[in-house]
Amino acid sequence: MKLLMFHTKSFWYKPYSPNSSETEKTSFENCLVIFIHAEETNKDNSDVVDKAVGNIKWLANKNKTNTVILHSFAHLSNSKSDPETANNIIQKIGEELDKNLSTHLVPFGQFYEFSAHVFGPSLAKVFKDL
Repeated sequence: MKLLMFHTKSFWYKPYSPNSSETEKTSFENCLVIFIHAEETNKDNSDVVDKAVGNIKWLANKNKTNTVILHSFAHLSNSKSDPETANNIIQKIGEELDKNLSTHLVPFGQFYEFSAHVFGPSLAKVFKDL
């Protein structure tokens, strides 16, 4: 699994619809945006959820935020899990994080337009290979 994590001042997303500009944005302030890439080897590895949750909670604490946005992003490795596995892993991560943090999952299986204003410090931009 790969995690590309950003501490953002602001983040919004909306479904990509080439025929309409009227799609509503979903917006957040002072949050972690976590792009998650589930790999083929993650299917039978329950340990990967615990590792991801630990890394995300650590980064949220370091950046003093309690809002986390989880976004599937299947472009961080050549090894990809099947979509069902990726969605299940993201759901499990979300369930665990939601016990301590305000967690939002970007709906799985669509294309999105998004904007992220990322803070400047080094811990605002973190990549993890789990």
